[in-house]
Amino acid sequence: MKKHPYLRYLFIASLTAIIIEVISTGVSIFKDQKQSLHEQAEKIKDMNPTLSAKMETMAYEMDTNTYYKVQPYITLFFILLSLAAVIMMWQLNPKGWYLYLLAEFAPYLITIVKWKEYSAFSSFGGFGSGMAVTMLLIMGAFDILFAGLYYYALKESEKLNAETTDIDEVNNL
Repeated sequence: MKKHPYLRYLFIASLTAIIIEVISTGVSIFKDQKQSLHEQAEKIKDMNPTLSAKMETMAYEMDTNTYYKVQPYITLFFILLSLAAVIMMWQLNPKGWYLYLLAEFAPYLITIVKWKEYSAFSSFGGFGSGMAVTMLLIMGAFDILFAGLYYYALKESEKLNAETTDIDEVNNL
């Protein structure tokens, strides 16, 4: 089966991103970030008391906010779902694209529904933070771009394989 060249590049880029995301999520699952925040807050207390206080608040929220406790596991689930989708698309299975859409865009829906809890932990700022919104928009734009490119590459791969099948049928006559 022939694959469009974009599919190879998308596959490699997606696998690279997935590996980075798994490492990052693994660190957030196993590392005591609350202790790290306390230590960082102490270091900058004299230089920037406002930021230090925000960091202490985030550390407190880590103990009390259920969203923070389950968020890394939800993220890991969607990363693995995305991996399965990318592998399916590499094998030219069109259902992989739909699974990819679910894996990439469901976390945005969860984030929107749980915005208050998300923004409490966002390293990009607090509730209503323009930076948190901007980062979500940038990440969303990349996801839309990749979904579109995957769609194009899969459709072009289908055309390549259809042409090959047509030529084989003519040759067999």
